[in-house]
Amino acid sequence: MINFCMERILLVILSLTLFSLLFFMVRGDKESKLGVIMKGQSFIEGLKIVHRQNGREDWILTAKRADIDEKGDKALLSGMAVTIAGKGISVYADKGSYDMNTRRLTVDGKAVAKGDSYSIATEGVEFDGAGGSLKADGSVLIEARKFTVQGTGMDADNTGQTLRIRKDVKAIFHN
Repeated sequence: MINFCMERILLVILSLTLFSLLFFMVRGDKESKLGVIMKGQSFIEGLKIVHRQNGREDWILTAKRADIDEKGDKALLSGMAVTIAGKGISVYADKGSYDMNTRRLTVDGKAVAKGDSYSIATEGVEFDGAGGSLKADGSVLIEARKFTVQGTGMDADNTGQTLRIRKDVKAIFHN
């Protein structure tokens, strides 16, 4: 009789242990799929930031991974893309950072912007999401069907739809 009771108690304890283990495994799996911030060195997988202005989407930032700093106001991004809504422009870069307070996006290394009929490649890009302006200090290469422009440094204004190459400008026109 004592063996029977001990077997039942052992079976109940084993069942509770397995149930708890299963519960924590499922809960942990859901957290990783949702990209929840982890404790310790915090990061988010599958980041998406949507900037709205006057009730409409202005731009969308996506990144494969965002490592959050200790203060929680800056994110180091990898595998990032910015889509400018209504303009048909997407910007791609391997690495960058995003300041959540100022809404400034800085690209480390090469960035490539692609539109319907052109592409722009540059380095050292800083994008001000609040003001809609973009600055680049590195070399710039603009390629379109009928022309190619090279130079150093670039200023662009999304609201005024202007683009200015600062110096060493060379333009080649194709037939």
